[in-house]
Amino acid sequence: MAKILRLTDTVIISVGDVKFHISPLSHEKKIELANCTKVVGGVDHYDLAAAQRLYVKYGLKKIEGVEGYEKEPYELQFDENGNLTDDCISEVFSLEQRTDFTVAAWQLLNGMKPLINPGTGKPLEGVTAEVVSKGK
Repeated sequence: MAKILRLTDTVIISVGDVKFHISPLSHEKKIELANCTKVVGGVDHYDLAAAQRLYVKYGLKKIEGVEGYEKEPYELQFDENGNLTDDCISEVFSLEQRTDFTVAAWQLLNGMKPLINPGTGKPLEGVTAEVVSKGK
């Protein structure tokens, strides 16, 4: 039977000791990601980095296992629309675990599937994903 991620579900991506809680995106937000382009040499190209930034901005709702240098738990900062602030996105993207997180999150954009390292074609090591469903 086919499975579907509801917009109310949460996907927890664990990269080592860090847990990233992301929400599935609406179709409208996915279209916005699909429209990320940049001009290189006068030609439009898909801007994967910009799309991943938007995905994190819209989808990341909680983070665990991260603290500041004063040992205080790190908390995400949200704007009035419930999206991550630009400063917060920059801070999250400074994490060592960022690459594995964004690779995994991008692969899960359209549903749950095995997480693969695009460079090797093998499973992403030390990275897992689980769905926490809130039901109907």
